Amino acid sequence: MTQSPPGRPAPLETAEEIRLVMGAKQGDHQSFEALVDRYMGRALTVATSYLGDRHEALDLVQEAFYRVYRSLDRFRDGEPFAPWFWRILRNACLNHLDRRRHRRALTIHARDDDDRDMPLPAGCLEPDAQAETNETKRVFWRMLEQLPQKHREILLLRHFEELDYAQIAATLQIPIGTVMSRLFHARQKLRVLMEDHVEGRK
Repeated sequence: MTQSPPGRPAPLETAEEIRLVMGAKQGDHQSFEALVDRYMGRALTVATSYLGDRHEALDLVQEAFYRVYRSLDRFRDGEPFAPWFWRILRNACLNHLDRRRHRRALTIHARDDDDRDMPLPAGCLEPDAQAETNETKRVFWRMLEQLPQKHREILLLRHFEELDYAQIAATLQIPIGTVMSRLFHARQKLRVLMEDHVEGRK
């Protein structure tokens, strides 16, 4: 079984996760809180990678958990929880990005001068405290932020959330073949960015 990085909660075993989801569906708040505890840290990292702002990401993660809670009665018993949750979080982030772009477009359109909105600062995506003092990890996350959204999210789901191809396909609602192809290109792009960064420092 894959070992979890230090400071990160171990993945829920399938049977335990099913038990917690069933308990949450039956109104057991402790079961739902246990699910939130297990997914909160990773969800915040994923949402921050979409939005580039940790405070906005926290709001979106809370919104996603609220949607999960409201939709538990529609969750089919025995199905894996992770792809369903990540799909809800992803949709919440994408909807927020659409609203943000719309607000920016309206703001720019309403101006009489030629100013442009300044880009939002990149968010802090380090998954654990060690990243604060680990230059390789800091570079990795900076390079990850430079990737297109579709490549960034698939790397997060595969290597940070450790979902398998079928779960990623269910989360993103794309064929498994597309998952494999997109993951290959994402890894290649990230490798090039990392190598260019190293070469630029020589």
